[in-house]
Amino acid sequence: MPTSKITVAALLDHGPLVAAEATGLKLAATAAPEASDVMSDEAVARVIRAVAVDKKTNLTAVRAIRTVKSYAALAQASIAARYALLGGAKGFLGATQTTVTPCPDRVGYFQHYAGGSIYWSPRTGAHEVHGLIRQRWAQLGWERSFLGYPTTDETTGRDSRHEGRFNHFLGGSLYWHPAVGVHEVHGAIRAKYLELGAEASFLGYPTTDETATPDRVGRFNHFQAGSIYWTPRTGAHEVHGLIRGKWAELGWERNAALGYPITDELIPHRGVGYTRPVTVRKPGLAIPLDLIRLPEEQPPEPPEAAPMVMATPVVMTASATRARTLTAVAATRPAVTAVRPGIGGLVVRPDLIGGLNPVASHKGQSQDRYSDFENGVVFWQRGQSSAVVLAPRAQAPDGTRVAWTGAEIAALATPKIKATLAGLGGATVVGVNVAGTTGYSHDGAGLHNRAHRLHVMLQGMVRLGLTPVPAIATVEVRVEVGLDPVDREVVGYLAGWSLLASQGDFLGGGSLVHGLHQRLDAALWHQFLIASIKPKDGDPIAILSVKTHADGRVVTYFEP
Repeated sequence: MPTSKITVAALLDHGPLVAAEATGLKLAATAAPEASDVMSDEAVARVIRAVAVDKKTNLTAVRAIRTVKSYAALAQASIAARYALLGGAKGFLGATQTTVTPCPDRVGYFQHYAGGSIYWSPRTGAHEVHGLIRQRWAQLGWERSFLGYPTTDETTGRDSRHEGRFNHFLGGSLYWHPAVGVHEVHGAIRAKYLELGAEASFLGYPTTDETATPDRVGRFNHFQAGSIYWTPRTGAHEVHGLIRGKWAELGWERNAALGYPITDELIPHRGVGYTRPVTVRKPGLAIPLDLIRLPEEQPPEPPEAAPMVMATPVVMTASATRARTLTAVAATRPAVTAVRPGIGGLVVRPDLIGGLNPVASHKGQSQDRYSDFENGVVFWQRGQSSAVVLAPRAQAPDGTRVAWTGAEIAALATPKIKATLAGLGGATVVGVNVAGTTGYSHDGAGLHNRAHRLHVMLQGMVRLGLTPVPAIATVEVRVEVGLDPVDREVVGYLAGWSLLASQGDFLGGGSLVHGLHQRLDAALWHQFLIASIKPKDGDPIAILSVKTHADGRVVTYFEP
């Protein structure tokens, strides 16, 4: 039984399938291969029985929803109800130009009017699209495009002057502003845009559609006051202001010395690594126009579809943002108690911080800003007219060494690996060699640093016929280096492993794979110390990033 009645507003705004799910009403969609969301007439009847119409509602079209008995009739009644709520023929949609018509996908329905259209589907409800947003949606392929069906009517944007407009769709959004026109945002870039506050954020409105980068690896949208760049390995991150200006000056992501951004813009903080700036709308006109441009001309290419249903974004107020001071939450693996490091040490340890609000109670917050990139750090000192690319340091202020080669990291990890694999079928670790590094990667909780790929040679005995003979197994163990900013320690973790080659199970050890699982799985994400960076004379210098380069070098960046 449903937990409550389905309101007409929920039915029109979200569609019968979503509205039913929200109230606990169980429905089974038909199994039509072309249209798995198409509802049976029986399912429609169950929804209609749960619909409540306000007794004060005098609109005949709205009340008529309670009389429908089929899927097609529900679509037609929903469109008619939305049309009536928008003023009917006297509203901005004007007179009807078509009948209610099935969409080509055999799921939804539409009706065109003199001033726009209303589209309906069982997972989106009935929503109007008009003007330049409708024109752009049509150019992209209507509901058959990666955007899919609209999930909102055209809505006034939350920019300071309320000049813009938008429609959200199942697979993305279309935004319009009189200064920049209509542009789509979708996928992970859209998720980041909504997280930051969308059009109400410092970024403003999009000035491009999602576009492929010249290297065909990444994607980006430019906005009135910044950009969001995405790659499969690094995720989506914003870059703006003078930091973006320096990155653009140096060639954007094509500059191998920097690569793609791997963080949003951050505030150095010597107590907890970093904090995030308060999200405040900045006027786009303050950014030089030559910074808002495409990296280079691209051949036409349809954006990659990345459908997702997103709720209407929430305005990020200053007080709300201050409350989320520790947004990079440390993640732990099942049955593992250690804390995984963040990229460049950008994950704090909440068990040590407790209820501390670092912004309010710690004096270590800087007035400067920085963004971390794949291969470097771009830093802006408050009051300066341009940002700079930082050079890594070989020593910390207290004299501690903070740079290592891949071979040195392997040597530091070897005792941990030997202790973990001790007693495995009588085998002995006879060699640990650096085979390269991984790329950056996401695991759903955050971004991983590049990891060192260490090839570990195990020597034991296997049986060849009736004779025991020496044999070698090769196991790749991945070691990730990061920063614990609270303890000011550079630490290493065993981050994963795989068996590359073996000549069989070692004598007396049972299954080699099972033994590796028992020992290595339990050791993942338990840290071992690489270096401890002690404060010196109050140490006003914040540690910004500990970065593993593709060649295996580990380097450390400090606030100048």
